Amino acid sequence: MENYSSENCQQAFMALREKTQKKIRKASILERDDVAIDTFSDICLDAAKNDPIAQDYLAYIFKKGFFDVVPVNYEKYMQWQILAAANGNQFAVDKLALFLNFAIGEIIAAEDITYIIKRNNLTEENYQYVLGRLICEAIADELRLDAEMLIKEELTHKEFDSKSMRNFDRARNFVIGKILKFLRN
Repeated sequence: MENYSSENCQQAFMALREKTQKKIRKASILERDDVAIDTFSDICLDAAKNDPIAQDYLAYIFKKGFFDVVPVNYEKYMQWQILAAANGNQFAVDKLALFLNFAIGEIIAAEDITYIIKRNNLTEENYQYVLGRLICEAIADELRLDAEMLIKEELTHKEFDSKSMRNFDRARNFVIGKILKFLRN
C-alpha cells in the first residue's frame, strides 16, 4: 500500500502539477488547448480509478480553473477534495481542516470519547487524519460521490455560493452520528 502521508501527497501533487503545466507550456500556441484537454483527460482517467493524488489535483483544477479548458467550479472542487480525502490522501484532509473541524469537535465532545480513543487507537498524531478521512468517506457516501460519474458531468463555471456549501455542511453534520456509531462498534 502506498504511503499517503501529507508530505508524500503534497510532493506527488506538486510533481503532477509541474509535469502537466510544463507539458502544456511546451506546446505551441496552436496546440495548447488540445494538449490541455488531453492532459485533463489523463488526470480524469487516473481520478476515476480512485487515485487520491489525481483526485486532489482535480480539486485544485476546479478551484483555480485549467487554462481555457476547465472553468472554476467550487462545487466540483469540494467533491473532488472530499473524494481524495476519503481515499486516504492526508494532504487533502489537511486542506479540508476548516470544513472538518466542526464534525471532529463534535466527535471529540462525545461523552464516551475516552472509550472511542482507546478502541480506535487514536493518538494526538493521528486523530485528525483518521476522523477527517472517516468523515469524508461518510460524506462521499451520503452525497453519492462517484469519481466515474463526476468526470462525465458537463464542465460549467460555478463560483462559491452558500447554497452549495450548505449541502456539504448538511452532509457533514448528518454523518457525525453514523461515525460515532462506527467508532463505538
